Amino acid sequence: METRPGSDHKTPENSGDRITAMLSERGAKKISESCYWLACKRGGYTTFATLTLSEEARRNLQRRVLKPTGNQSPDGFTTIKPEIEPAKPKQRPLAPVFDGENQHAEANQAATVAAEYTPLHETTGRPYTPLQPEWVLSVQKEASRFFEAAGQMYRRGWQYQNENGETVRVPGSRALYCVEGEETDKRNGARFTRLKWWREPLDYLWVAENPDRVDEETGEYLGENPHIHLMMRWRVPYRHFQAWAERLEKLWGHGFAHLEKIKDPQKAGAYVAKAAGYLTKGQGKADQGEIRGNRYGISKRARAPGWIECERHQVGMIGWLLAEAHEIWNNRHGEKIQRREKLKRELEAVNDGPRRQKIGKLLEGVRQEIEPLPRVSKYAALFKSEEQKTQFFEWASRKGWTPEPQESLWLTLWRREQWQRRNGTRLNAGPEAWGAWFALADSGAVECENDDDYQGVSVQELQAVYG
Repeated sequence: METRPGSDHKTPENSGDRITAMLSERGAKKISESCYWLACKRGGYTTFATLTLSEEARRNLQRRVLKPTGNQSPDGFTTIKPEIEPAKPKQRPLAPVFDGENQHAEANQAATVAAEYTPLHETTGRPYTPLQPEWVLSVQKEASRFFEAAGQMYRRGWQYQNENGETVRVPGSRALYCVEGEETDKRNGARFTRLKWWREPLDYLWVAENPDRVDEETGEYLGENPHIHLMMRWRVPYRHFQAWAERLEKLWGHGFAHLEKIKDPQKAGAYVAKAAGYLTKGQGKADQGEIRGNRYGISKRARAPGWIECERHQVGMIGWLLAEAHEIWNNRHGEKIQRREKLKRELEAVNDGPRRQKIGKLLEGVRQEIEPLPRVSKYAALFKSEEQKTQFFEWASRKGWTPEPQESLWLTLWRREQWQRRNGTRLNAGPEAWGAWFALADSGAVECENDDDYQGVSVQELQAVYG
């Protein structure tokens, strides 16, 4: 819900802890777009991981400690700055300017910057250190710390000792980039763009959840299970995998880290969606557990850019055309969707390895058939290419749709009611005021046919309706 307070009302600042129980629809959309964007631009995410928390870390998530506020003075006391009231706009003439000996301390209080001082206790009058409670641990801060360390390791490279005691060095990330601006070749005068190597940053995203832990045999509630699901565009050769996984687990430092390879980067979003959504549904919960702070995070280079509106068409005939197109799409491709859902259920129910591989191949074949198809629902359509969009609008044009705004009886009556509501004061005015305005409109000084001003109601219609 959006609210627009008046100019004299100050919006209250956010305070307290931010606690969420579910991944928002906006967050899920950002994650899905990031997966698809990275797959199109840089090959997609390649590694999926789950970071768990130990018993000690879980206790620290619920524990607070008192920490001093401000900087420390040489005597060991906290120094703070005074709160200065910001300048306020004056509704009256400006006060006289004080200068020289007549300078007043309160004349320009908002611009005065006072030095730090040590607060004194109200009762004893002695200097003391104010303390405020802070959380010992939060999922958001630990995720930021982990990815900052992993990012440095990804860029600079790393090393480890193998089984024979030899030092194995793994190089960091290197990528070519184009230097801004063109240069001229002195030999032949050709224009070219210089290329340079740089340390490419790590692309990643993470989602936190906090489901319940339940004993499978007794059904006893064992507490909460906070953990993080993450994806990275980082894969190492198999000979380095064991040392790499141990190094990342050490960087995390709060428990076990489970890593696995993403076989198809195009479907990386399904890993996070299944891990973050299906686990809590299987426990019969309506939420994913409370998380304090941010619930997900995406690195800067992995964020998909915002959507750009290319075309906009007025809703009219296109409404029932979308419903008809949805019915046609279901008749042609509904069987593939049903086959895909059936194979997914069979894959979840089967534990036999060879049988799972066989079902997995069939499922992948059906997904490859569905992937290039457009998505058409009763209310919207998503096209995978310009050719699909052109075919849809050609079909809609044959059904009577035109790109120009289409009028209808409902729209005409609605516009008339809006015009009457906006100009009600004029219509209810006396004969003299109404006659003056009508004469002005009849003379052509006011454009009554303008939709923005009078909603398309002509003077002749006014005469017929209101006499």
